[in-house]
Amino acid sequence: MLPPEHLVPLFLIAGGIAVVLVATRLRRGPWVEQGAKVIAVAVVLAEFAWWVLAIAQDRWSLQYNLPLHLCEVGCFVLAAALWWRIPFAFEVAYFWGLGGTLPGLFTPSIPGHFPDAVYFQYYAEHGLVVLGALYLVVALGMRPARGAVLRVFTATVIYAVAVWFVDLATNGNYLFLRYLPPTKTALDYMGPWPWYLITGTVLAIIVMNALYMPFARSAAPAQQRAG
Repeated sequence: MLPPEHLVPLFLIAGGIAVVLVATRLRRGPWVEQGAKVIAVAVVLAEFAWWVLAIAQDRWSLQYNLPLHLCEVGCFVLAAALWWRIPFAFEVAYFWGLGGTLPGLFTPSIPGHFPDAVYFQYYAEHGLVVLGALYLVVALGMRPARGAVLRVFTATVIYAVAVWFVDLATNGNYLFLRYLPPTKTALDYMGPWPWYLITGTVLAIIVMNALYMPFARSAAPAQQRAG
């Protein structure tokens, strides 16, 4: 059972997302397009806030603070999808946002507690990523095309391999490829290193296919355009 400091933001984020998405369906208009750009800017600013906090608190380093975790690099991918409607960026943002960032809200890895600034930054960024991923589908009508799961999975594996070399060069643990995070997360239930990497890969394939299922019948390249 999550403590109140983690339950409260979950309820607030869920409520905020619900209000925004329902509003986009009930009151269509030019504001929906502008809303996408607002979310794009907000999510990038939330990521920048992480860097600012690390620098201000004199804890920024190559080992810990490069924007290489999926949630962090996903902010920029999501922003590109929201601003320019790039089909592949949308697919990555959708699968990473709902398959990776959303679980991160329920198993937070935060280097601080309420009312630390980093606590608010974590929930703001993760909440915006989930909102943005859903906004692309619900408000903008974008859909993953056929082969989306394979494309995004392949890109994710290539990205993870590249990050592995960064980990070795910086002695970091980006994507948690070298050891488990210090706080308890879902990875703790997937076995020790390196088994949790294998378990996580299998689970990622299952989750991505589950996220694709609602669109499997109608998925086609042309349907990636905004509705």
